[in-house]
Amino acid sequence: MSEKESGRICILSTGGTIASTYDSEIGAYRPTVSIEALLASLPPTMGNVEVVTRELFQLDSANAQPHHWQEIASAIKQIHEEMPHLDGIVVLHGTDTMAYSSSAVSFMAQDFGKPIAFTGSQIPIELPWSDGPRNLRDAVRLAAWGDLGETCIVFNGEIHRSTRARKLRAGAHDAFDSVDPTPLGFLAREIVLYENRRKRHNLVPKFDTRLDDRVFLLKTFPGLLPQTISKIVELGYRGIIIEGFGSGNIPSKENALDGAIKQAIDSGCTVVMSTQCAFGKTDLSLYEVGKSALNVGALSAFDMTSEAAVVKLMWILGHTSDSEKIEEMMLTDYVGEVTMVSGMDT
Repeated sequence: MSEKESGRICILSTGGTIASTYDSEIGAYRPTVSIEALLASLPPTMGNVEVVTRELFQLDSANAQPHHWQEIASAIKQIHEEMPHLDGIVVLHGTDTMAYSSSAVSFMAQDFGKPIAFTGSQIPIELPWSDGPRNLRDAVRLAAWGDLGETCIVFNGEIHRSTRARKLRAGAHDAFDSVDPTPLGFLAREIVLYENRRKRHNLVPKFDTRLDDRVFLLKTFPGLLPQTISKIVELGYRGIIIEGFGSGNIPSKENALDGAIKQAIDSGCTVVMSTQCAFGKTDLSLYEVGKSALNVGALSAFDMTSEAAVVKLMWILGHTSDSEKIEEMMLTDYVGEVTMVSGMDT
């Protein structure tokens, strides 16, 4: 679609830094700004975009819970049913948990066929040097005219697949990076999109918000007691994503974790090994300390981010309790979240 054509989008607001103002009573920023005030930051030259608005909640994304992901996905479903001819949707969201929320929407609104562009800011909109206006403008451009058919994060002029993105910088404008695969594109004078993207299409969207949020994310560190895993299972968690060292390695001698992992799996808990490295993939077949987890039945996250793996396992456990089906679904690429390589550990 040409940017000279008219476009029609919906902006769904959920709060975040972009909608925050300074509250003198508490001495900190919190989300209060209406979506109409945020739209005032857009330049008048974007008047050929018709914007419909929905205010879902005013939430700092550090307070976001899995049920909020479901509410966002349900709102997108309702918007699609009411306005099926929209060109795309923009979701305003806080940056802290944007990778989780946008990944969840990726799984819950598959085959949407149009851009669902999450964006926000690192600096509140009320400050003159805020990055919010640019990010909002870029997200609106992509939603209205971009040849993209998936959920993404638009930030600092870059377009990232949600299930491949991570927030890597706490304060800089370039908060997000795509982990290993390149970004989907960028926004400059033109909207530039790469071939690794999923293009617009007219398939019937598959909305499915079922989740089981009893999934724990555990980071391995020297001195971690194996009993920790047993306590997690006792708390009622049905899945554990363990961020191992390097390619997914865990201690196999002192404070060995393989025995506790086996006990968890034997009790019906799914254990998935990930890596705490920002870039690279989990490969449990490389070292003895990786095979110790593989040999007792742990699954591999391969090149999924931990954020995507957590959300995906919650989504899977919302659909099945069968261990073979869980493994099959974890190995299935649904929304570009994983690249399976033949010969890797399974």
